[in-house]
Amino acid sequence: MEIVYWEELGKRLGSFEVKKDKVSYRIAPFTQWKVLVADERREVEKGKPELIRLRVVRIPQNTIVAPLSIAPHATGTTVDVVEEKPSRVEEEKKITHAVFLPAEDGVVEEGDIVGILKVFFVRTGAIGKRLGFKAGDIRIREETVQANLTWKEDGEIRRERIKTRFFGYFRSHVAEWEPVIAAESVDVERGEVARIKIKEITLPEYTVITPLFIRRHALGSLIDVVQQGKRRKVEEKKRIGEAIFLPARSGRVEKGDLLGVINVYYIATENFSVGRREKDEVLAKVVDERGRKEFRIKPFAYRRKTIARWEPIVAAENRKVRKGEVEEIAIEPISLEENTIVYPLYVMRNAFGSVVDVVEERPRRVEERREIIKAVFLPVFDGEIRKGQLLGVMNVYSIEVQPYEVIWRWLEEWQGEFRRLFAEVVG
Repeated sequence: MEIVYWEELGKRLGSFEVKKDKVSYRIAPFTQWKVLVADERREVEKGKPELIRLRVVRIPQNTIVAPLSIAPHATGTTVDVVEEKPSRVEEEKKITHAVFLPAEDGVVEEGDIVGILKVFFVRTGAIGKRLGFKAGDIRIREETVQANLTWKEDGEIRRERIKTRFFGYFRSHVAEWEPVIAAESVDVERGEVARIKIKEITLPEYTVITPLFIRRHALGSLIDVVQQGKRRKVEEKKRIGEAIFLPARSGRVEKGDLLGVINVYYIATENFSVGRREKDEVLAKVVDERGRKEFRIKPFAYRRKTIARWEPIVAAENRKVRKGEVEEIAIEPISLEENTIVYPLYVMRNAFGSVVDVVEERPRRVEERREIIKAVFLPVFDGEIRKGQLLGVMNVYSIEVQPYEVIWRWLEEWQGEFRRLFAEVVG
């Protein structure tokens, strides 16, 4: 497969050939945070992705990254990041730009927080599958950051200068799913980002979230969610009231439609405490190529395995692309076994844009075998995708799915493990 990248961002292209291969890896139980702070002022326009220059972020070797979901800026969210030059997972990385998707018109000021990266420590290959991590394998750097926190209040953008400590968190690999259901009917146009009101979701304390990859609505993809009011800490409960939705087709989203699903992962910082809660079935309309059908969605818990793999997403057709005009691009099919979930490997892998979602051949449950046949591609430059080019990379995780009530037993078992890990890593 061909990898196409910028030798000089936006000016001169480079490319090289690599063997298409699946790579397995083991993920460590500790994740570090890195804050993305704008290093320039930029006026942004709803739905038009922008590359925003950042204060340089250095990422240690043997790591992968992903954004901390819940829209980080009052005007939008970061969907990917760009490194100075292509690097391997085993190498140190230098992040220079954010791929920022505005959900409304506005201004990103120099010094604004535009995202937070989760930095995962990994071991690749056969050794990684056999061996675990020791405390000395993880290089932790606590950082103090001064920057602007932004949010919307009474229709106005608020800014607060903060100075805060960023460390990271311990991962339980225990999670639940929350359906994201439209609370209003809206017309959407292809490529025009929509902020859609949703049935309010209350996230428990000590949780982080990420959208469940694989498109759940025929018209488009759930990109992120928006917290009500000022952003709260992961240790606190949070109320989610809006979705950032990227349509790949024009049409009408109806009240009650399932826009997507978010993964809610339980984590610990320096402490861990969570109260039990009951969850009921919810009604939602699932929209696919055949139309709308109402379903009762039962609550489930799941536990993610610590060994995963990467699957390259490779174009199976030629396609001209234009900045901001989202495309569904045919890819070389990717087969997924039962009880797997997928998640994009961040850092922009194609010079012209990023994969923000994928499409399966036909809608299926997580517990079933599936085949991925298309990528939802968001261009940030005009250009041409060629058959055989790498568009992105997908993480594939195996999971164990159980009735929701099991989650409390899993978390109780994990608390002892967390205390041991905390003593090893922090001391």
